[in-house]
Amino acid sequence: MRFPRVRSIHKYVSLSFLALWALQAASGLAISFRADIDDFFLGQKSVQTETAALAKTIETLQSEGDEISSIWISGGRDGQYDVYLDRDGESRTVRIDGSGARIRDRSDANRFSDGAIFETLTQFHKSLMLDSTGYLFLTISGLLLISNISLGLVAGRSQRKRLKAFTKASSVPAAAALSGWHWRVGFWGAIPALCIILAGTALTQSDLLANGLSVEQKTPESQKPAPTHIVDLGTAMDVALGEYPGSSLVAINLPSENRQWYKFRLKAPGEMPRLYGATRVFVGLDGTVLLDHDAANSAPEERVIESLYPLHTGQIGGLFGRLINAAAGIWLLFMIALGVQLWLARRRGQGATKSPPGGE
Repeated sequence: MRFPRVRSIHKYVSLSFLALWALQAASGLAISFRADIDDFFLGQKSVQTETAALAKTIETLQSEGDEISSIWISGGRDGQYDVYLDRDGESRTVRIDGSGARIRDRSDANRFSDGAIFETLTQFHKSLMLDSTGYLFLTISGLLLISNISLGLVAGRSQRKRLKAFTKASSVPAAAALSGWHWRVGFWGAIPALCIILAGTALTQSDLLANGLSVEQKTPESQKPAPTHIVDLGTAMDVALGEYPGSSLVAINLPSENRQWYKFRLKAPGEMPRLYGATRVFVGLDGTVLLDHDAANSAPEERVIESLYPLHTGQIGGLFGRLINAAAGIWLLFMIALGVQLWLARRRGQGATKSPPGGE
């Protein structure tokens, strides 16, 4: 494919989607350290999790009539948990700590204050707040962004010496200088950005990808007959954590009428680096382990699915990886700004060329 044609495709695809790409980059950048920022403004210190105290607070919420859907760590400071529940028909998020203290009780109708802005940005980044339609649209957008970055690399590669010279020359037209910097900056950030965007695009269709790879999250069958002695949440937590010494609690799903077991998600030693571990333990109502999944020893196809989120967020590389992720967001915003300036400069140049001498 010839250089002018590749450049033309690159330009028009960019102009069509640049607003969405800019919003996705900005929202992704804003939530890359969302939990750390939220926990900082809450003023809470790291707290060691006491399973008995944590369980007592959760059970108290239930006794008050709250219907709890799940409990997750905040992802910021240790020992901070968000309880997602329904209270009198209203969805709410209650923050508690590892000692059982209640920190914050917020209605999910709140979109901006009390840290809700981060949840709003997260939902926008994940689905444009359009549910399945948003996921499909972001899949298309992500694939176009991947192809467009690739087109930019292809278009610039054959002209790289010339483009690089433009950035060093002192007297070149504005459009030429901008095209040089657009290529040079784009080249250095393209590979990490492509990895992050590819993982994020795959995440939008992770269920479809999991089905294609025959990856299924198994759940245990209900215990029949139902046990006569039912263990409390604190005991079940201790059983799950005891299965993987050195692990930490990530999430809890409580028993229900159709789910006669506790489900615990843990971050266990040896598994892929990520804030939210992928090890799972199902504890029966009688306190026995019914089923577990050791993420440190996942099958290759399971590892593919489990790697998408830590790859997209940079968590797979620890703090350094998360910083690279944030830098990729800044890079994309900078590339969009450079691209718009380049397009405007070329339009001005074309206008000046078409205008007759003296403006007649």
